[in-house]
Amino acid sequence: MALFEFLLVLVSIIIGLGIAELLSGTARLLRARRSVAFYWLHWLLIGGVGFAMLQIWWEAWSLRDLPEVSFLQLCLLLASPIALFLMAHLLFPAEDDMDSLREERGLRDYYLAQAPLIWGFAMAGTVVGTFLLPLTMGDTILRPENLSGFPMMALFAVLMVSKKPRVHEVVTLLVMAMLVLDTILPSRLITA
Repeated sequence: MALFEFLLVLVSIIIGLGIAELLSGTARLLRARRSVAFYWLHWLLIGGVGFAMLQIWWEAWSLRDLPEVSFLQLCLLLASPIALFLMAHLLFPAEDDMDSLREERGLRDYYLAQAPLIWGFAMAGTVVGTFLLPLTMGDTILRPENLSGFPMMALFAVLMVSKKPRVHEVVTLLVMAMLVLDTILPSRLITA
C-alpha cells in the first residue's frame, strides 16, 4: 500500500461519516417536514458543508507525491475533515429534540443556538488548513490557493459572535460564494 492510499483511507472514512451525517439528518428533517418550521439558511449550510467535504476529498489528491508524513502532519491533515464532520453533526437536532422544531421558528432558532459551535469548528479547520498544515508540510502560507482562508476566518469570526439572523444570512451567503469560487476557479483536474 502506498503512503497516499494509506492517508486517503482515513481521510475518506471521516468524510464519508460526515456525508452520512448530512444524508441521515436531511432524511430525518424531510420525514418531519409537515411539522418542522424550515429555514432556508439551514438548508444552504447543509449543502455548503457537503460541498466543503467534497472539496477536501478532491484536494487530497495533492498528497499523492508526499514522500513521508509525520504523526503531527497526519493529525493536522485530519483536522479539517473532523471539523466538517462535527459541523454536519451539529446541523441536526437529536431525534428526541425534533419536537422542539415544531414551533414557528424551528430550524432558525436551532441554527442560531448552534451557530457559535458550527462556525467555531469552521474557524478551527480553516486555521489548521491555512497556517499549520502548510507550515508542517514545508509550504508557504501565502500560496494563491491558500489566500481565501484569510477572509474566510474573518467571516467565521463574525458568524461565531453575531446573534442577528440577518447578519448570518448575508455573511453565510458570502462564505458559500467564496467556497464555490475557491473550488472552481483554480480548475484543479485530477489526472493519473
